[in-house]
Amino acid sequence: MGTRVIVEKVNAFTDSLDGGNPAGVVLNSPLDLSDEQMIFITRSLEVSETAFVFSTHDEKFFRVRFFTPEIEVDLCGHATIATFFTMASKGFFPTDKKLFDVNQETKAGLLPVTVEFGDNGTVNRVMMTQRKPVFRDIYLDISKIADSLNIKTDEINVSLPLQRVSTGLFTLPVCVESFDVLRGMKPDFEKIKKICNEIDVGSFHVFTFDTLEQNSLYHARNFAPVYGVNEDPVTGTANGAVCSYLVKNKIIKKGKFNCEQGDIINRKGRVMVEIDENNMVKVGGRARIVLEKEIML
Repeated sequence: MGTRVIVEKVNAFTDSLDGGNPAGVVLNSPLDLSDEQMIFITRSLEVSETAFVFSTHDEKFFRVRFFTPEIEVDLCGHATIATFFTMASKGFFPTDKKLFDVNQETKAGLLPVTVEFGDNGTVNRVMMTQRKPVFRDIYLDISKIADSLNIKTDEINVSLPLQRVSTGLFTLPVCVESFDVLRGMKPDFEKIKKICNEIDVGSFHVFTFDTLEQNSLYHARNFAPVYGVNEDPVTGTANGAVCSYLVKNKIIKKGKFNCEQGDIINRKGRVMVEIDENNMVKVGGRARIVLEKEIML
């Protein structure tokens, strides 16, 4: 007999059935699932990441592993939001308090997650605490970045330093001069993948301060062919990292921010980022359960 696995498909960073970033969520994952089986499940769902939740005897502690269609990754922001939104919606946590704190053990470390409930027990949002930001200067010809994105060199804002930054996964922030540049770029994913491997990052997080909504900090696109995901619709870890990068370089002050992503590929999403005085980074938003599926292994 094969193993029967129930998988939820959940859109993170949105309220809609067709927006945000879809993730797979497997609650109460069988302990004997192999890495190959978890990769197979992610491919079967046609999502960029699936979170596999391994329950413990503590209602406030869960072990979570994240798989792309190619490999296991240390952390995934949108799959974390999808996971704990789903657990809260399915009654895993008490709803008598406005805030319920849990911990997830990941390969990026033990990270707190806060679920915020409304008056009627509905889930308002989920906020995940990321690792403290790590910055590394890099030395890379800006023309190589422009070439990989198929844009002109002068369409990149070179006033910002070239740094890779991580709050769980390393990304390369690239600031472009306008929304039109961001929307019109036709990336060469093989070239991006080669550069990512050269500088040891998982993605390019390309953004512009030219936003669609007045209260937004920036609009972004995320390219992660290293993980088997050419363009990630809405990215939790990278938005947290890039907001930290902007604070570090005194472009913005610590506080609360809204980041736009996904609109250009018709997956509109909004990421909430909070950075406190201790440089603690929280990333979160809402989610929407799309479907439940049974997969036989």
